[in-house]
Amino acid sequence: MAHAAWKWMVVATAVGAAGVLACSDDGDDGDGGRTDGGPITFDAGVNKERPGFGEDPGAPVGTTFTLPPGVEIVGPLYGASDATKDCGNGVAPVGTGPAVLVCVPLRNNTGAPVQVTFPPGLVMLNVSPSRIQNGMLMGRVRINVPPTGIGPGGIDGGADGGGEEELYVVPFHLYCLNEARGPSEQDGPFELGPVSTDPDILELLNLLEGKTIDDEDEADVVQDALYSITEYNGLTEEDREAIRKL
Repeated sequence: MAHAAWKWMVVATAVGAAGVLACSDDGDDGDGGRTDGGPITFDAGVNKERPGFGEDPGAPVGTTFTLPPGVEIVGPLYGASDATKDCGNGVAPVGTGPAVLVCVPLRNNTGAPVQVTFPPGLVMLNVSPSRIQNGMLMGRVRINVPPTGIGPGGIDGGADGGGEEELYVVPFHLYCLNEARGPSEQDGPFELGPVSTDPDILELLNLLEGKTIDDEDEADVVQDALYSITEYNGLTEEDREAIRKL
């Protein structure tokens, strides 16, 4: 997963506003197809309770992700463009998730490039009132963040040295954690969550170590396995076998 090379821009039409590969987007009421405003109960009694996953209340459990010294997230995270699947600044997307697309604005105050490693299992949380997915990064991502500001190799705020600071905004393509909810919406607010410590998530991440995700079908294998965890009791033998074949 660390070196997954699939460029989702190529399949932007296939995974457009409908989020067709994974997340449910049935109905226009924002409740995964319900019209009475009540809770989704399609998995009641058959899933292992996991806060923040599926329809289980609460925040996902995990460890806090810490950026290296001198690098910080500035301002809110927000949904990437519905049309282009990126953040409009030429920075290539990272990750291979098809439907939770989040822009992460980074500032590097060190004066030199810094490599930042985002670990598998990192969660990004929808914080809008809409029924939008939480997302998870399923492979390790390393990003070289250039220094913010004016200078060699930096981000120039203007020819005269003035102007507004330009942050390094990275599009993250994440997998869905809530099957009955909709895909990310352009400009919709997110926040950084924990790195999951759920034992079943850790098993899945271990099985994916060293794998590459090169097309829609392979992304579906990952998403289906993740749903076996978030919506039910954990990975099935069918999930494990499908992952082995990636």
